[in-house]
This record gives sequence, structure tokens and C-alpha cells, in this order.
Amino acid sequence: MASDKDDVKGPEEPEEAPQDSSIDNDDDPSLEDEGMPVATEDELAEAEDKLAEVTIVGKVGDESNEAFGNAGSDETKADSTDVEDSDESEESDDDEEPDEEEGNMSLLDHLGELRIRLTRSFIAIAVGMIACYGFADKMFNILMEPMIKVFQDRMADKPTLPLGFYDDLRTALSQVLAEKGFQHSEQVDIFVNALQQSLMQVAQEGHFQYTYPAEAFFSHIKISIVAGIFLVSPYVFAQIWGFIAPGLYANERKWMIPMAVISAAFFCAGAGFGYFVVFPFGFEFFASFSTEGIQFTPKLNEYLSFCLKLLFAFGFVFELPLFIFFLARMGLVSSTGLRAKRKYAILIGFVMAAILTPPDPFTQCLMAGPLIILYELGIWVAYFFGKKEKRHLKKQEEEEAARQAELDAAAEEYSDKEGEADAAEPEDEAEKAEPEETTGKA
Repeated sequence: MASDKDDVKGPEEPEEAPQDSSIDNDDDPSLEDEGMPVATEDELAEAEDKLAEVTIVGKVGDESNEAFGNAGSDETKADSTDVEDSDESEESDDDEEPDEEEGNMSLLDHLGELRIRLTRSFIAIAVGMIACYGFADKMFNILMEPMIKVFQDRMADKPTLPLGFYDDLRTALSQVLAEKGFQHSEQVDIFVNALQQSLMQVAQEGHFQYTYPAEAFFSHIKISIVAGIFLVSPYVFAQIWGFIAPGLYANERKWMIPMAVISAAFFCAGAGFGYFVVFPFGFEFFASFSTEGIQFTPKLNEYLSFCLKLLFAFGFVFELPLFIFFLARMGLVSSTGLRAKRKYAILIGFVMAAILTPPDPFTQCLMAGPLIILYELGIWVAYFFGKKEKRHLKKQEEEEAARQAELDAAAEEYSDKEGEADAAEPEDEAEKAEPEETTGKA
């Protein structure tokens, strides 16, 4: 019997080698020891079939992954081995999720990021304040100019002395005093000029005054700080947008610098609107209440605080279109919803104007009017850039349909290849059966 077994084993070795190159007979310990069990042909065929299925699945997964570029399918991502291509496609997708490292920040991480951003902003403001302090006198005069112009206009409307009065007075005094032997006739001009300036202050019905010794100095410091804020406002807004950036998508982070510049431009535009439009009308309205018994004499510190408060208020109010743009891009508001809530927006606008401005209806209307106009501008901004607009939703549906079609095509291709593999299995089994018959005959 041993001789028959050896005769059968002899021809089996050269016949099995060409069938499967992946199985090496020299490495099979069962062929080295006669006492060990020998693997049957059925077991070897079953192992080869499983290996072929795994190879086909891996190849089909790679081909389908390259075909539609990791569009978001979880099944395809599981079969894909190209991680770098998947990351690039996620960055270019509008519906992708934020980066894992930036999106999973803890509360302490957010607080640390906020501390860094605030520190940078305060340092920038300090640098801007130092740069603007050398021009504090000029900026102080510019800030006082609207009220001084109101004083001059009111003096021109109610002149107390005819034109040329001081020139005639100077000439008459010089002649009379010269005839009387007055020895200081050259000082007459100084006297007449001082008299003219004093009477002009009376005619202006008011002037600036300060009672605290260091009040004028701190006023210059305050003006320098405010000017420094406006000077470095692009950098400050860049820090604000940088703090918000971890919650944005990758394709939205590229708008950070343009949005910072636009935010600073709107902020400065609001302050300019307050200075050139609101201040002249507002101060004229306030000064009109002065009478012969009530003299308008504004205090320096209070006037400066009032002006700076209005400048900042109008600057922040002009940020409303950008705020609506941000909410529209996040999909929180739409132009249709903003139009439906217009009446509530008008009411809120007047309430905000009453809070940010002095308690008078005139200044309140001067702020509420631009606020309502900016709200209407924000509606159009939401219409063109909002994610919940009909045309954008339609575009998203088309993109999703195209993506689903690609997934279906990839799945169909995979099923076709799987069918071809299943059809090839009987042929392989027939080919394997022929050597077995030959071996049996031998």
C-alpha cells in the first residue's frame, strides 16, 4: 500500500504547481511528513475561489473610488485606500464637515483661542493709539468742528452788531485818544480785537468748557484710542473672523480676509455717515432749544462721549448686511423669511436706535432710517448668497442626483464584474477537474 501511495503522490506535485502559483508545495508541511493529513483538491479549490473574490472586490472598489472621486458615499469610502484623494475632495465639497481637529475643539480650547485673539487685538489697538497720538490735536479740532459750525451759523443768523463796527471803533478810538495825548495808542488794536472775540463768544450762545484739570488731556487720549481702533479695524475684524473660522467649512474660510476688509470698510462708512450727515442735523436740532435765558454751553467730556458713542453706534449698525450674509450662508435665514418679518425688523430697528442714541426722537429717526435701509439691503444679500434660496436648493438637488447616478453606475459596474467572476468559476472548476481525472487514471 505504501508503494501505491508513493506512486500516486509522485505525479500530483508537478500537476498542482501550474494551477496556483500562490501556493508553494515546498512550504506545505503536510507534504513533508507522511503521517500528517494531506489537503484535498476540493479544499484547495475553495481557498482559490475565496482569494479570487477578495482580489476582485479590492480592484472594483479601487476603480469605483477613482471613478467618482470620493463624492461622499460611506460604502465607497470604506473600500477606498487613497486617503489623500478623499481629503482633497472633502475640502472642495460644499456639504463637507469641518476638519476633525478644528471642529472638535473643547471649551478650554475655545477659551484659549479667544484669549489669543483678544490679546492680539488689544496690542494692535495700542499700536494704533500710539501712531495716532501725534495727530490728536488735529483730530480733536475735526471732532469739534460740527458743533463750532453750528455756533457760527447761529451767530450769523442773529448778528448783534452791524458789519464794520469794530473797524470804525478802532479808527475813532485811535483819533480821539491821540488828540487827548494818550500815550498807548498802539495798543488800541489789541483792545478792539479782544473785545470782538469776547462779544463773539456771547453771540455764539455757548462755548466748550471743562472743569476737571486733566479733562482736556484725557480727551486727547480718548480720541487717540478711538482713532487707533478705526486705523487697525481690518486687523481686529480679521481676528474676529479667525475666531469664528474653526466652525466654518474649508471653502468658506477662504473668504476670511475679504470679509475682514469689507467689515472694516462698512464700520468706517457707518462712522463717516454719523459724522457728515447725523452730526450737523443733530447738533443744529439740539442748539435750537437755547434762548436768551438758557445759554448752550457744552461740557467737553460730555460732548466727546456723545460723539464717540454715536460714531461707534453707526459703525456697528452698518455691519447689518454682513451679519445677514453670514446667517444666509449658514442657512439660518432666507430672503423670503426676512421679507415676511419686515414689520418686526422695523420695530426692532427703532428700539435699537432708542438704545444706542440719546433719548430724543430726532436722533433716533436718524439712526432707525439707515438701519431699515440696511435691512432691505440685507434681504437682497440673502437672496443672492443664501443657501435656502430656491435656485440654490435646485442646484443642490441636481448635484445630489448626479452624485447618486455616479454611485448607481459604480454599483452596477461592480455587480457586472461580480457576475463575470461568478460565470468564470465553473470554467475554473472544469479545468481543475481534468488534472484530477488524469491523476486518478495514473
